[in-house]
Amino acid sequence: MAGHPAWVGLSATIASMVLAGVAGCVVKQHCFGDEDCPGEQSCLEGGECGFECVVAEDCDGLGLVCEHHHCVLDCAGRQLECPEGAVSICGQFCVDAYEASRVDANELGGGSDETMAVSQPGVIPWYSADPISGMNQAIAAAACAAAGKRLCTASEWEAVCRGLDRTEYVYGDVYDPLVCNGIDTYCTCDGGEIYPHCYLDCGADFHVEPTGSFPACDSGFGVMDVNGNVWEVVDSTDGLDHYRGGAYNCRDSEKLHACGYEATWNPSAKGFRCCADGEPAR
Repeated sequence: MAGHPAWVGLSATIASMVLAGVAGCVVKQHCFGDEDCPGEQSCLEGGECGFECVVAEDCDGLGLVCEHHHCVLDCAGRQLECPEGAVSICGQFCVDAYEASRVDANELGGGSDETMAVSQPGVIPWYSADPISGMNQAIAAAACAAAGKRLCTASEWEAVCRGLDRTEYVYGDVYDPLVCNGIDTYCTCDGGEIYPHCYLDCGADFHVEPTGSFPACDSGFGVMDVNGNVWEVVDSTDGLDHYRGGAYNCRDSEKLHACGYEATWNPSAKGFRCCADGEPAR
């Protein structure tokens, strides 16, 4: 019976139906960064690929416009007066020049006074590796609010990171372990050679650094350490904590330091940075 034409025809029909069903399935792949998505799509809040924007109103930051489905900075705007420690971004909104630190932080320790967040150079940033009660959106938002500021939105953070040229890192499109503080920055290779992913070859004495320790790790707006040093939590509405920028201990700093990468998996070395709307300059 197995070779009977009727059975052969039925088997072929069933096989075709199965293949058609498989071909018709739409599988949504979870993304962690823009590089996981096709074309001009971005990795959106919730971890799915899609267009970051279609019109300017889709962008969640002040002064951001929609170009090629990406929220970018419009630098033809007004001038702003920003709170202490913050710089004006194209006259549209304000961002702290340095990663948030505690009031009593210094170059050797992060301090303990959590009255409010401050933006200052040369001190250990306010961060935590505690997976339970460590840094999260609620803690960071309260610390920023106490300073008269707010958390940066994801679009604001990424626009500052990419700059006017929309680069992969604040310094360009090619990963360089010497520009910002990452796991490869202090590799212990023979001869002291530093190169991408040298940590995997010979290990490294990686560690957090005081804010502003890497002068070239500058967004172009005077915003320091956007890539590396500590992760920075951003404002979100999906009930998850979203961290950007990577940290000093990311095993794959080339990937995790990228402006388009977003972590929702509770990384270590979690910190933050504050933003503000600013006041029109007089």
